[in-house]
Amino acid sequence: MRPTACLLLSLLFAGAVRAELLLIPATSVVADGGLIEVTLVVPNDSSKEELAVDLPARLTLRTRGVPAAPDIVLTPDESQPMQVRIKPGAFLRARYSGSLPEGLAGNLVLEPVDFEGSSLGISVTESGVAKPTLTDQPAPSGNAKVGAASAAVGLSDRDTARFMTAFSPYEPNYIIAGSSGPTTAKFQVSMKFRLFNPDSKPPFLDKLYLAYSQTSIWDIGSSSSPFYDTNYRPSFFFLDEDISRWPYRNSSRFGFQAGFEHESNGQEGTASRSLNIAYVRPTFTLPFGDRHFVSISPKIYTYFAEDDNPDIAYYRGYCDFLVKAGAPDGIQLATTLRKGTGSDPYSVQLDFSYPLKTATLGNLGGYLHLQYFDGYGETLLDYNRKVQPQFRIGLMITR
Repeated sequence: MRPTACLLLSLLFAGAVRAELLLIPATSVVADGGLIEVTLVVPNDSSKEELAVDLPARLTLRTRGVPAAPDIVLTPDESQPMQVRIKPGAFLRARYSGSLPEGLAGNLVLEPVDFEGSSLGISVTESGVAKPTLTDQPAPSGNAKVGAASAAVGLSDRDTARFMTAFSPYEPNYIIAGSSGPTTAKFQVSMKFRLFNPDSKPPFLDKLYLAYSQTSIWDIGSSSSPFYDTNYRPSFFFLDEDISRWPYRNSSRFGFQAGFEHESNGQEGTASRSLNIAYVRPTFTLPFGDRHFVSISPKIYTYFAEDDNPDIAYYRGYCDFLVKAGAPDGIQLATTLRKGTGSDPYSVQLDFSYPLKTATLGNLGGYLHLQYFDGYGETLLDYNRKVQPQFRIGLMITR
């Protein structure tokens, strides 16, 4: 049995004792390719029973939202005993360290792979020496109270920490503007929420999500600047971003998503549009070159209860084909293709993004975003109408 699995089992089943693991970075700024150090905090929340723990021989961290990034493997200090016992109301701190893969520059969120634990937020500099921002103090003894542990790691509210780590971006978030005929702005907000904690039983529950996406076209060129159309897309789905690894390199992955999605524009009468789909979405991510990747992600769906637009398959078809290529923290190009069952209807959307956090631009967040759309149905209101080609530019917050 893997050591990390032993740690999980001991925490879950040792005398009905439950413990939430916390990961604390030694510094919030790390150099590209440099050393990353974390402290694993294991509290014993029981007031009566001692907790026996087999510490993992390694910790594996994954970069959220960067599918091609290799996993980060941390190992414990040589002086750290691997089999420990924690007294009731006390906690243990263990130091782990490892090398950060080269090429991951910017603000990153690192998530533990093998167990439930807090995410780490770090900033990776492109060159030079990282400057620590957290004081590196000696670890307290295992007899300290859990309240002292919480203060030491800077978390005064565990519920808030659980709540925040359950939220993550879903589809790209951006705001862009351009003119092809009338001047319009387009923005999209998209988030997902993990319904169950990762230590839930049965284990597939921690891969169930609720998501909400909203895409709006804003007619800023008109005198009253009305919203032309807004599409609302709540969804419920199963998502496993790493079902298996391909044998080529560590950054090759296969993911799978399946669920239900509702889409409507909230209007009435002849302008009303709505549809419901059930879908599956496999995602294949492969490396190429030195630090680049390509991902292929077809979203295959079927319709039900599309009373407002019963001919939508003629214009939209049954598949959205997404291809992304680029560097995890560099330039990326995403292409979304859609072909209706009719001979003419189609749509193509190109999204180019370039990170703004560079030496020449300073400490800017987000990405420069260029988007091109051509074909039918940029919004649900126009699902059966071909629009003029649209070119817009703006800010992408997450991609």
